[in-house]
Formats: sequence, structure tokens, C-alpha cells
Amino acid sequence: MPTTHSSLNGGAARSRVEAALGRLSYEDSKLGSSVFDAGAAGALVARHPSDAILRAEAAEAWNSLRLVIMHHLASEEEIVLPWAGMREDFPADLIIRAQEQHLRLRHLAATVETTSFITGTDEEVVKAGTALTAFAVLLDDLIDAEKRGLFPMIQRVLLAETSGL
Repeated sequence: MPTTHSSLNGGAARSRVEAALGRLSYEDSKLGSSVFDAGAAGALVARHPSDAILRAEAAEAWNSLRLVIMHHLASEEEIVLPWAGMREDFPADLIIRAQEQHLRLRHLAATVETTSFITGTDEEVVKAGTALTAFAVLLDDLIDAEKRGLFPMIQRVLLAETSGL
């Protein structure tokens, strides 16, 4: 009986990871232009903080990116990374790197979130614009690392599990 319960839990975890991996891969493929737009908008508004149009563009770029990214990070942190961390056959360096990047992204996001691009002072907008640019660069690096390392490794482990059944 414990074996069945354990395999049922394993099957449910596997299904959650497979579903999350599909969503995350799709989100990564769709984020490219939004990430670029956010980085550019952040850099421009940081150089010209008193420009109302650039402020509005930075606010729009952040708003279009933040909801997707916060959900994306939560899915990885609540489903994928814990699953990978419990596996002996999963490289710890991939998990540690993802966790470190998530922490940096959340820190940068908090900096951007605390400022209104529309009503903030020029000094606040410079700081938020700089953080938005750094966020976009780091996010682009994270997406690249997921495509090249984390996601293929998850797929290999899932495939190995299926082959071993």
C-alpha cells in the first residue's frame, strides 16, 4: 500500500511538473519582445526622467511584463525547483543558479514596484528605470539559461522516469 501511495504522489508531482514546464516554455518563448521593450524603456527613462512620454512607456512596459513574470517565477519556485531539488539525479548547480536569479529578479522588481513612473520624482524614476533595465537583462539571461540548461534537464529526467517505468 505505501508503494502505491508513493507512486501516486510521484505521478501527481510528475504531472504538475510536466504541465508547469509546458506553460513556462511557452511563456519564455513569448516574452522576448516584452523583455527587450522593458529594457529599452528603462534605459531611456533613466537617461531622460522628466520626459512624460518615456515615463508612460516605461510604466506600460513594466505592467505588461510584471504579471507574467511574477506568475512565471512562482510556478518555478512552487513546482519545478522543489521537484528538481528532491531528485538525486538533478544537478544542484542548475537549481542554485535559478534560485539566485529569482532572488535578484524579485529584488529588482521590488525596486521598480515601489516607484510610479508617472508621478515619481526624477531621482526615483532614474532608480526605477535603471532597475527595470537590469531586470530585463537578468530576465533575458534567465530565459536563456532555462532554454539551454534547466528545461532540457527536466525533460531528460522526466523521459528517464518514463523509460524506467
